[in-house]
Amino acid sequence: MSEHKSKLKLRRAAGCVVYQRGANGALELLLINDRYGAWSLPKGHLERGECDEEAAVREVWEETGVRGALGPLVGRIEYIVRTKKGQPRLKQVAFFLMEAAPGDITPRAEEGICAAEWFAPEPALARLSYAQVRTIVEQALRLLA
Repeated sequence: MSEHKSKLKLRRAAGCVVYQRGANGALELLLINDRYGAWSLPKGHLERGECDEEAAVREVWEETGVRGALGPLVGRIEYIVRTKKGQPRLKQVAFFLMEAAPGDITPRAEEGICAAEWFAPEPALARLSYAQVRTIVEQALRLLA
């Protein structure tokens, strides 16, 4: 970690690479479209006393209405965010695999989610808005292979 990043206050978050097997057995990945128009993975901040795994499961449910079986850690990413007062913070996000249980997707507007959809792996990778998230999805696909 750079010296600059090490001086910033850390904000932790967690999310999942949610997958299912479609009707034909093909792998599908769940992506969300957020309030900024970005396509990404469901994720959010840790609440007081929560571990990464608990936050990841809760955030997937809150943002998409999807439940599932939590799998292994895929990886972590870090980036700088700004508070409402403009202060920089280091955000670290842990991403886990999650196999979706059968059920419908319900994008939660109150969570800032405009859409949530299943995509085949290649279209999912092409649609993702952030390079670091694309790397996480590539790592998840290797784990699922």
